Amino acid sequence: MVQPTTFTPPLPSPIVVISDEKMLKIDRNIVYQLDNRERGYRTRRIRRNASMMSATTTIISGACGEPVFRQLAVELAELALMERLKTADLCEPIDDLASETESVFNIEQSHNGLLTATVQTNRSVNVFKTSSMQKVAKYPTGDRSVWTLAFHPTNENIIAFGTLGGAVSVYVDNRLAGTLNEPEPIGSLCFHPTLNFLLLTSMNEVIFWDWVNNKTYTTGMYSDCKCRFLHVTQDLRLITGITQTKTHLMAGVGKNVEEVEPEYLMVSFLRSVSLMLDKLELTLSTQVEYLLQLEMNKQCLIWIHLLQTINRKRGEVRCCSTVSPADKCTKSNLNLTLMSLIRKIDALEDRLLTRNTHNTSICITTEISQRLWSPGAVLLTQPLIYFRNICQNYICQGHKSYIKYIFDLSLVSELLRKVCHMLYTLAPSELPDTWDYISQLYGRPLSPEKHCILQAWDLESFQGDVDDLPDFKEDWKNVITICLINNDSNVAISQCEQFIASVRFRSVNEMEIRSLRRDNFGELIYAFKFTASFVSLSFSPSGRYVAVGLRCRRNLKYAYILDKDTRWRIGVGCNVSNDSNDVSETETVSQNDRVGIRLCLPLDPDNYLEINCIKWASLPGYGLLLGLKSNFIQVCR
Repeated sequence: MVQPTTFTPPLPSPIVVISDEKMLKIDRNIVYQLDNRERGYRTRRIRRNASMMSATTTIISGACGEPVFRQLAVELAELALMERLKTADLCEPIDDLASETESVFNIEQSHNGLLTATVQTNRSVNVFKTSSMQKVAKYPTGDRSVWTLAFHPTNENIIAFGTLGGAVSVYVDNRLAGTLNEPEPIGSLCFHPTLNFLLLTSMNEVIFWDWVNNKTYTTGMYSDCKCRFLHVTQDLRLITGITQTKTHLMAGVGKNVEEVEPEYLMVSFLRSVSLMLDKLELTLSTQVEYLLQLEMNKQCLIWIHLLQTINRKRGEVRCCSTVSPADKCTKSNLNLTLMSLIRKIDALEDRLLTRNTHNTSICITTEISQRLWSPGAVLLTQPLIYFRNICQNYICQGHKSYIKYIFDLSLVSELLRKVCHMLYTLAPSELPDTWDYISQLYGRPLSPEKHCILQAWDLESFQGDVDDLPDFKEDWKNVITICLINNDSNVAISQCEQFIASVRFRSVNEMEIRSLRRDNFGELIYAFKFTASFVSLSFSPSGRYVAVGLRCRRNLKYAYILDKDTRWRIGVGCNVSNDSNDVSETETVSQNDRVGIRLCLPLDPDNYLEINCIKWASLPGYGLLLGLKSNFIQVCR
């Protein structure tokens, strides 16, 4: 195996050293400057800027703790960057890559931001110092190009990458520490933060590889699924992006629920609710009233059929209160799933109410005597008998095989009540008189191949036992959203790991920022609509701003920088073309309540190059990093 090439720059002359020291003073991180000022230290540069910064530091130092001060300092560094981006062309080429012409389509940074690595189509990985952008190592990858790479979450000297040929390599201190070969391309990989495991995906499997002891643990998903994104948070939650199944999507829902064994009705219930909400959300985005009326009718009918089937089969569930130590028992916590579904129902109900308020052509009748169905005991009280039974017992799913669902019964009761209220109160018209075509009601949704389900899985119990691995066939569990994923750069997670950004397609592209916190998991924080093809997302160090890299029409290449914390414009577009081909894009942007900076990179149209990846440097004040189709460019230092 070829070892990486380590670059040792020649020692500069004494004159150059003095020049470099001066440059370091001038180019020092703004957060470092503010921190020194707050502590009473002074440098020549800070003294020169004292009058300009005095008002800000007075506000910051008003009895706030160091974490609050540093957060404000980081945001100030980001605001200073964006103010410069409005007027100055800050794009600078990297000398170490001036001779390379291959595309850079992914950029990753170490946990402390000191190192930056680029994935290129020239079958190599380049590692730079973020502060100076000097190349420190170049890793060869063999006969195939690298598709995904990751730094260790606590050690910047450990890096791993996977190729389109299925080869996985782990380097420690620039030395090859382990290799693994899979038959298919590696879609994504990441390190476990506390154990010596590298998580990677190949074909329709997620592999937990102990690269120190060379042991692997594999868990599969549906045969027609692929995992395109992996990330493990510091609180040991695995975030995955798995493509939607087409073969098994209809299993246990609609008319098929009648064929489901009583032991699996919980899965049918959760999957049915998830599909119902996705269907209604998709129909609402079409802005067609007739389709909404038709879809509400369908969902009413399917919901009634589902709960009636649960009532009929609830006495047939094979349960027991205890299991022996020799039995295989799986525990599945459903509280997070139930809470996220309830929040989605609330959001959907708000949209339906708003739509009905503005549409006088829809007349909603709420009198029970005028309805063809009523959410009484059959749909509210009786189903709770089934959920109460499985909540307190182990469900037998085979010979000496059990599953125990852990959930709060009050959450199920609230979910039943909210769904019935939504369908009963907001259904625009009455239900059909016949139940004969229920098997045709659940049409398979037409979605692109790259549509993935973002989910969160708990890894706290995993200590190297294959029985503790998640079941990735549970495509209804802990769903964050559905989004478009091609590679790792299409999903962004903030440094605080409280927010996740992705893009989904409805009538147009919608960039969504959702919460990863447990108290409001999956809640939509921010949404932004656009029509251009997106290539990359990245959070700023503070987590307040997000950069959206776009691949636009003709020669106009630009990115958005959006502020998720305000509903007002934070900047203005710069050098936006008046070309008629961009009219639809401009109209779409004007519909958004919150638009940030529309950034042309670079400002000179003659220097435009197509963007493959955009990343916000994790060190505050170090700007944006761009991966282009011809070379690597550093933006705004």
